[in-house]
Amino acid sequence: MFFDWHLALLSLLAGCTLLIGAVFSRAYEKTVFAPATAMLLTWGAALVVLAFLPLLGFYHLAVEAVLLYVMGTVWFAFIAILTSWGLAQPIRVGAYSTVGSADKLNFSHLLVLWVVIAIISYPLAIINILNYGSNMTEISYSIRRASLSGEDILNPLVSNFFVLIGVLANIFLFGVLNKKINPLNFIILVAPFVAISLIVYGRSGLVSLILGWLVIFAVFSDKLKIRYLAIPVLLLFCIIFFGGIWVKKFDVEEQTVSDTLLVMVEHIFDYFYQGPILFSRYFTDEIDVATNWDFTNSACHILSKLGMCQPLHQHADFADYGDLRPGNVYSMYFSIIPHYGYIGLLVVFGAYAAFLSATYHKMKEKQLFSLVVYPAMFSAVVLSVFKDGIGYSFYWIIKVLIICIFLRLFFYKRNYQLKRVLLQS
Repeated sequence: MFFDWHLALLSLLAGCTLLIGAVFSRAYEKTVFAPATAMLLTWGAALVVLAFLPLLGFYHLAVEAVLLYVMGTVWFAFIAILTSWGLAQPIRVGAYSTVGSADKLNFSHLLVLWVVIAIISYPLAIINILNYGSNMTEISYSIRRASLSGEDILNPLVSNFFVLIGVLANIFLFGVLNKKINPLNFIILVAPFVAISLIVYGRSGLVSLILGWLVIFAVFSDKLKIRYLAIPVLLLFCIIFFGGIWVKKFDVEEQTVSDTLLVMVEHIFDYFYQGPILFSRYFTDEIDVATNWDFTNSACHILSKLGMCQPLHQHADFADYGDLRPGNVYSMYFSIIPHYGYIGLLVVFGAYAAFLSATYHKMKEKQLFSLVVYPAMFSAVVLSVFKDGIGYSFYWIIKVLIICIFLRLFFYKRNYQLKRVLLQS
């Protein structure tokens, strides 16, 4: 295809501008895991890479789309830093939190809870999975097709158990880093959860999980080394590549090592960067697709339980993002711009940025709710190039809040001490 140096240069300059902004944001926030820095790095890197992807047969980004991406990213970062600055001021409304500190949890009792839930949920999940085929390849392919059609893979009860286990996994990782939990116990309990999650929720779910755990390592480990960054990144690439082979997105049989490596690189670029290109083509009316993404879909899902709303289908129409490259993954912008325009983008991105910045601030203080929510929200920022993981997580956030309140009521050390006092009196 024709390579347009003008469009490539625009994308490259825009990406470099955002990366320079990320450097200043990192200097202020003292970490790359703060929401402002993460957003600037994510979209800065994306625009730089997208400048050169037309050399591999991808389409160029339109000028209008590049300017929109820069505007949205800078606005998000500005509000996040402003919120962070405000929270750093010596003004406190109150120290009490309804979900408390993770330090005060009774980890031995939580271990028993996880074992009980695992004994119930893991076998039931496996039974659900086995209904989709007779071997792993058939099962994975069938589950992916069922997921694309909007079908629930797990029984609702099992699905909610997995939400609880996901909450416990973050808490236990925090416990491992603070020497409150034996690492072997964590590995034994989390391994089946990871394997089942990969099969049921696909690669993006596992990528989000790993990115979230990386945040917990970064914030709570005193000895953060380069391997904590290198190993997860390598693991992410392996998950994306071998996951693509698993669900038969491409075939590497009878190919040379160099050809296999090229396929791997192209598939990773396909996975991460088709979203901005497809949204760019939608934004400039080059393609006509149903605008079925909506950041309120998660809230609508809650109202649907009362018959008050009908959620839109999450999976979009297919369109080409390059020569013979069909895809149906769009960026975070696709859940906002088609329905709410530029004003909606400013309002929603501003709300996202403020919420994430406040949550990150509370996570550093070991607040239980934020310890669970922010790692997932950080993952949503990194993956925002092809989905709106923040807006679509509203229903999950409500469940996490309920679970955290439950854990504080029944697994908080102070509550146990109070019970002992009452019993003795």
